[in-house]
Amino acid sequence: MVESFLMEMLLELWEQFLPVLVAAFVGGLIGIEREYRDKSAGFRTMILIAVGAALFTILAQELGGKEKETTRILAAIVTGVGFLGAGVILKNGATIGGLTTAAAVWLVASLGMASGAEEYPLVAAVTLLSLTVLWLLPPIERWLDSKYEFLEVMVTVKNTDAAEDNILDIFDECKIQIVHIHRSRVSSSERTLYIKAKTTPAKRQALSEILVAEKGVVAFDA
Repeated sequence: MVESFLMEMLLELWEQFLPVLVAAFVGGLIGIEREYRDKSAGFRTMILIAVGAALFTILAQELGGKEKETTRILAAIVTGVGFLGAGVILKNGATIGGLTTAAAVWLVASLGMASGAEEYPLVAAVTLLSLTVLWLLPPIERWLDSKYEFLEVMVTVKNTDAAEDNILDIFDECKIQIVHIHRSRVSSSERTLYIKAKTTPAKRQALSEILVAEKGVVAFDA
């Protein structure tokens, strides 16, 4: 009698614990990739996020009761994970880093929730797709970045429309597409142009050489 009761308890525990193990496994797979790239949210962090999301999902199903309040609990998981993701996003000047890691945190939480719901085929498929994106697509992304880049240039010229038009003509001659331009007056004789443009590394080098030699340019920073 006692042995039968213990077996039932162990079986029930295993059925509840299996989704948590699956969540830990898939979270660890994503975490290995992040750890390999030395990101702020790595191996252990991803496992803990996936396990926590799985456990909350299991508890939501258990505690939902007749009113089936599971959706409210699951929504709270998504909100909480959003704060974790925001914590790994860093801004350094005009550059923002950590977006991929934040997205990975969000993804791992969803995998944990799916594991807790025992949607194992879906978990396996999404994990495989995610690992493909994280491991195989960075070279393609770097190749695309090498083709085009956004350039932010600050050019100080004489405070005349003719001097400004001359700078814009230089951009046009270098076949650099201006995305946005902002002007501010430094003094009665000078104005500064803040130009954001889409270009390539080769065109950027050519632009710098022209601006250095241009007599009408008081100063520039790129």
